[in-house]
Amino acid sequence: MYSCQDEESTSQEEQGGVEFLFDGDRVSNAKSGIANAKNDAESCDMALASYAIIEMSGETYEIDLKAWGESYKTDLIELGPGTYQVTNVQLFDADDHPLYATPMAESEFGPFVSQALPFDVTVENYRKIEYDLEVLCIEEFTPPQFGFVFWDVTIKEVKNLCVFANFCEPDAGHAVASLEAFIYPNEESTSDEDLIWTGSADGDYDSENPDNELLCLKFPYDPSIPTEDQSFYIELFVNGVLFQGTMPLDRVDMINAEDGYLHLNENCDGDFDILSNSFNIAWEDLNGDGGTNDCDYNDFIVKTTTSTDITTGDLIFEFEPIARGGGYDHAFKFWLPGTGYSVTGASLVDDSSGNTMIEVYPDTHQAFSSTNDFVNTKCNGATGTGNIVTVTVQNPPSNFTYYLLNPFDANLNVTGGGSTYDLTLGNLFTSSTFIKDGQEMKNGLITTGDWEWVVDGVDIRTVYGPNFDSNFTPISNLGSLWMNCP
Repeated sequence: MYSCQDEESTSQEEQGGVEFLFDGDRVSNAKSGIANAKNDAESCDMALASYAIIEMSGETYEIDLKAWGESYKTDLIELGPGTYQVTNVQLFDADDHPLYATPMAESEFGPFVSQALPFDVTVENYRKIEYDLEVLCIEEFTPPQFGFVFWDVTIKEVKNLCVFANFCEPDAGHAVASLEAFIYPNEESTSDEDLIWTGSADGDYDSENPDNELLCLKFPYDPSIPTEDQSFYIELFVNGVLFQGTMPLDRVDMINAEDGYLHLNENCDGDFDILSNSFNIAWEDLNGDGGTNDCDYNDFIVKTTTSTDITTGDLIFEFEPIARGGGYDHAFKFWLPGTGYSVTGASLVDDSSGNTMIEVYPDTHQAFSSTNDFVNTKCNGATGTGNIVTVTVQNPPSNFTYYLLNPFDANLNVTGGGSTYDLTLGNLFTSSTFIKDGQEMKNGLITTGDWEWVVDGVDIRTVYGPNFDSNFTPISNLGSLWMNCP
């Protein structure tokens, strides 16, 4: 810290104040004790910093930055004499993206700087104070690691919603799930730049860190706007499985008033509140060991989205066909264990076998706007949109368990009278398989919702590798993805 005073400025009674002089570093360097290491990553280039946002004693100052030797300096913040507590320091680029910040003393990164937040500065009459301050590059780190709730310092009000979830598996019963959340302004704005808040919890009640048992979401809140007119889009990973939905703030208030927290899938009842999850189900449509399947897994692909009606508690299944690459006639059905369901939206419901069969498409040719055998599977071939079918299961039997993390088994049932794609809940059937190149493969493949399929006739292993049933990120031959067709 430095101060300066000259006769001319004193005689003219110029305003005193403070100027901040910033030295930037990366967290990895600061943690290892390497001082003033040069930043070789573009995201950590101090030259990109355009202005600083500084909060002192409840006031927010947006101040331009200028190069000052090897450091960067703010313009003068004019202040009257007194002591001011600095509670937030962040540097932004010209596009308003956060670049650097000084961490809070109690945060994860607080020990990595010599002067963490908060701290006091004292301003005297007609005296300019220069204050040296370290800032750390934000990179891919989150606001809580620096001790903040949000990067956006204009957010003054916050609503909290604490969440925990059960996950349920057929052989293991239910347990508390790990959670990771990302909050965005809306469903259309989900880039890294749009991210408002993120956090995680391991759900481990036997750990030494009780703060990590529940995940408490943080929503910005404007008290001048009715809560029913404020909502945010959530991506919530439950044991790594993505659930998503738009949460209105009036519902946050209602949940907090009624229960004080949000318990997802309590007792494995399938209740996800406003959240839904999506999978792609993809099939090879020849059963057995004949080796005739081409392993492109695009003979029929349907996106399945499940949710719960927050008013009635009904389970909602939405089926959206996205590709068809086979000439055989197939029906598409899904099965629920036992009987006693009330089902709407299906073309046929039959529980005469002792389990409940729900027919979604009597013929997959009817699943698209085009009746071509090959839809959205060949470059320069036929394209079409899927005919979405929504099936609602009302008042499921009390002994019905909806498995949160792996709700479906997909298989192909081939009978003498024809072929049927089966999507089952509750492990009702043994999944059908076929042999290709000495490898046993399931006819049905369950993937993440953002999985991309290959064009007709391309072995999926050439794009996703031998572990294609668990690796859903392409690793080679990307030109064979249908989305990359010229």
